[in-house]
Amino acid sequence: MPVSLHLSDHNPDMNESLERCIEKAMLNLLDECVFGGIMITYNTPGFPLYYIDDRMLSFLNYPSRAHLITATKGAMINCIRTEDRESLQSEITQSLLSGNSYTTTYRMLCRDKGYIWIKETGVQTVLPNGESVLVSLCLDITGQMEAQAELESIVQCPMGGIFRARMDRDFTLIYANDHYYALHGFTREKLRNEFNNRTIQLVHPADIPWIEQRLRKAVEQREQTVSLEYRVVRPDGGIVWLLMNGSLSEQQGNMLLTGMVIDISHQKFMEERLCCKSRRQRALCAKNQEDLN
Repeated sequence: MPVSLHLSDHNPDMNESLERCIEKAMLNLLDECVFGGIMITYNTPGFPLYYIDDRMLSFLNYPSRAHLITATKGAMINCIRTEDRESLQSEITQSLLSGNSYTTTYRMLCRDKGYIWIKETGVQTVLPNGESVLVSLCLDITGQMEAQAELESIVQCPMGGIFRARMDRDFTLIYANDHYYALHGFTREKLRNEFNNRTIQLVHPADIPWIEQRLRKAVEQREQTVSLEYRVVRPDGGIVWLLMNGSLSEQQGNMLLTGMVIDISHQKFMEERLCCKSRRQRALCAKNQEDLN
């Protein structure tokens, strides 16, 4: 429930001083209650700084408000990475057209010339003098963004197909990257429409029994990782050897297999070629031995 403070009109100067004291006390109290940094800027071009708390200053590696103002000339837009400024202003403007709150993500430049990712959630309000300001809570999400970027680079890695499947009878596919589908010769739509994402249908029939047995054993013995070499049959009839390395996990009572598959067909071809050569050499040696005898 919002609380309104009604001050006496007999002494305007005292009221203004009291309002500022109350405002400062409320900001200090809020600062103690949140994990992010607090920032208030005027809702005018450049976002001139009105207030910033110590936690926000520490995010940006500034020892004091004075140092920040000197570096940015008092305009927080100068603290935003150049590439993000236009989108930041556009997102805030668009959000405030239909309400008084907004959420945006952008990069802020730090004192050491590096930058951090910030998720800012703010509201527009009006000061007693009629000026519009943006009161925002800023969270440092740098770690989250870096982890996400690393995951995306792994997921889209052209060296292997990333996947997650349920450990049910059909090894139903939950997710896979583009390279996974390419290895099997399918598109997402084709695999879903023809097999309803049942990946067991992709495996060479001769390999299905031992794969099922191996994965069942892994679940029963609570193995954390599993590795398999097996064949899949592509829609054009071609056979591809795959190496799968994955990990088992349980979510809401369901066993899941998450892993990567890579094409080892050339390796298998070379192994078979070497094996045939070895067999021929042994046969030739045996024949020579017979001739000598």
